[in-house]
Amino acid sequence: MNRSPVVAALAALALVTAGVATATAGPAAPTPLPSGSFALSGAAAQGFAVPAGMVKLWTADRAGGGTQTRYQQVVGAAQVLGGQLTVLKNKAGKTDAVIGAYFPGLKAKNSASVSTASARGIAAKRVGTAGKWSSSLKIDPRDGRLFHQVVSQRPDQRWVQWVDASSGSVKKQYDAVAHGDGTGVKGDTKEFSTTRIGGTFFLRSQDQRQETYDAANKQVLPGTIMTDADDHWNFNLPTFRTPSQAPGVDAHYYANVTDDFYSDVFGRNSIDDNGMTIISTVHFANRFCNAFWNGEQMTYGDGDNKTCLPLSGGLDVVGHELTHGVTEFTSNLIYEDESGALNEAFSDMMGNTIEFYAAQHGLDPAGSPDWLIGEDVILTPDIRPGFRNMGDPQEDADPDHYSEFIVTELDNGGVHSNSGIPNHAYYLAVNGGKNAGCAPGSLSGHTHTLDCGVTVPAMGLATARSVFYQAFTSLPEFANFCDARNATAAVGGAAGAAAWDAVGVHAGCTPATPPPPPCVSDPDADIPFESPHPYGNNGDCTWTYDNGTAGFAFHFSLLDTEKNFDFITVSDGNGDVLATYTGLDRNGATSPCISTPTGSVRLTTDGSVVAQGFIVDAVVAC
Repeated sequence: MNRSPVVAALAALALVTAGVATATAGPAAPTPLPSGSFALSGAAAQGFAVPAGMVKLWTADRAGGGTQTRYQQVVGAAQVLGGQLTVLKNKAGKTDAVIGAYFPGLKAKNSASVSTASARGIAAKRVGTAGKWSSSLKIDPRDGRLFHQVVSQRPDQRWVQWVDASSGSVKKQYDAVAHGDGTGVKGDTKEFSTTRIGGTFFLRSQDQRQETYDAANKQVLPGTIMTDADDHWNFNLPTFRTPSQAPGVDAHYYANVTDDFYSDVFGRNSIDDNGMTIISTVHFANRFCNAFWNGEQMTYGDGDNKTCLPLSGGLDVVGHELTHGVTEFTSNLIYEDESGALNEAFSDMMGNTIEFYAAQHGLDPAGSPDWLIGEDVILTPDIRPGFRNMGDPQEDADPDHYSEFIVTELDNGGVHSNSGIPNHAYYLAVNGGKNAGCAPGSLSGHTHTLDCGVTVPAMGLATARSVFYQAFTSLPEFANFCDARNATAAVGGAAGAAAWDAVGVHAGCTPATPPPPPCVSDPDADIPFESPHPYGNNGDCTWTYDNGTAGFAFHFSLLDTEKNFDFITVSDGNGDVLATYTGLDRNGATSPCISTPTGSVRLTTDGSVVAQGFIVDAVVAC
């Protein structure tokens, strides 16, 4: 089958949208705009230009030089859900990788007739009026509908609701508080920065980077800042309940270790990369065996001294929870389903990586770096201590391969269990080897045969942490495992791809943000109107224009389709076809005269190869 000269470029685009575009020799040619999720590297990345309709959110310095810049796609006043892209440039100013999602030609299918205040009222009827409220107007690229994302921030909850901007119906509701599990106090001595005012010492670092509060075993935040009379913070009850000081000491000290890690390794200026004060609260609630990041601060329970100890006592737990904050200020991965599992996994990855950083610098002599999560604080008997095992996820009944993905409505779609899959990919990227489920199998006795022929080359910790950090902080907000694989491969190359192959996420997988429809009909088109550029495959769309009077013609400033396979037709109001166009007309065209008050333009496309479509920029009398 003959194809037009755009075949080579479109073949490259197919690689972009389905996986990772690879480098080619010679100077970088302009890269066709992708549609949906993508990850570019090499020449494809160098030829990429940020499209119109993107607003810069932030720029951060990359470790070793260069920049990481994130953009948000907007349509009018609405942010495009998942429409974020991140450009990674090296110290020479050349683009190494582009990761994200883009939706060309996206238009709203409804109006924002429901006000922001009304959307909040609708949301409050479902969860109550408590908390600090915020909202933003968004557009869903999957159906083109506008909705208000309404957030209610509370001490231990963060309700997110999507309220349709025209009907007022609630499309989605979930609690976005990022919870962790377990931790304990090891009884070691630590030195840390405090602030003295008069004769009282406050658990506030002198550079004001960390502040630590006591909730007095109540459900209040942030509580009261912790104080001491002589700066020797050594008063403790056997149960570690308030006013015990050890949980506050650990929360304060480990927050500083985490802050130092992100600064030293990634050049990051606190959680938000803008010097944010890290606020921690201990003694939250009564016998609360958990910890969480609520979008503003860290919170730790004391545990019950039976199943867990105070949660601030584990460096990996503190690092895990504060990494949820890093995610919020970078990729902002939605906390449900696969994007939520990636959110959890990135926190596990960095939490354990911080343990290795602390060991290297002698910052936590009472702890030992490993690939377990919560091992210092969980008291429940287990094969290995802790509640997750990145080296052997099935030891804690978490999947180690995508074929074992757990489909459930619990835990926001199983975000903690399913994090085992990307967790294991990171473990293998660092250490190399085969999936833990391959013979002889997991410590739990679990085995499988899928992808046991894959042996992952070891990147080493320094390389792997950089690759996964850059990839995960660049993802669009509702990325799935495929998007994470493609991003990791774009930054880390074959070794990054192999780690995902070993856990069952392969090249050619389906991204979370698939391309929008190939085109969208418009029964009430206004001049000018146009197809997407490029249009998609397998499309059949019609734009109908009412001129008010008979005797007019469409003027096309662009006519570009795959010759003899994709077609543009012009019809009158009776449905009679007046003209058919195919191929490229560089000079544009004027249609035959339409003798009815209405006329239409129809685009039909086949299953392969696309082009730039059409633009009707005017009508002329005839």
